[in-house]
Amino acid sequence: MGRSKGGSGAKNGRDSNPKHLGVKVYGGQALTAGSIIIKQRGTKIFPGDNVKKAGDDSLFATADGVVVFSERNNRKYANVVTAEEAKKSAKAAPKAEKAEKAAKPAAAKKAAAPKAPKAEKAETAEKKPAAKKPAAKKPAAKKAAEPKAE
Repeated sequence: MGRSKGGSGAKNGRDSNPKHLGVKVYGGQALTAGSIIIKQRGTKIFPGDNVKKAGDDSLFATADGVVVFSERNNRKYANVVTAEEAKKSAKAAPKAEKAEKAAKPAAAKKAAAPKAPKAEKAETAEKKPAAKKPAAKKPAAKKAAEPKAE
């Protein structure tokens, strides 16, 4: 009977060590090739451009660059954009702007035609207020005339 109380009280106190999961490099941050981007269990985030998946499902960079996270087909992807790719996209952007500028003159011609009627409307608008002022005076005169009739 006395033995049951004599046992040690160390039945609690067991816990696993932390696994340090999560995002290690966030979007917009620069990193070198081989750097771990995300430690995860399962593929919650998938590898994209210049990123590979390790055996423990962690994602790491295969090239130097900047981390960019994206979403496609209801999946999240981690990408690494290199300096060369950034230059290519920067060169492509001015080409797109040139295409927009080429389209603008045609739009400007279309916009120039409606401007002339707006000027005519402005002239008619100037005439309308002059017509409204005498109309405002007439009802006042009528009101004054009505009490005299009574």
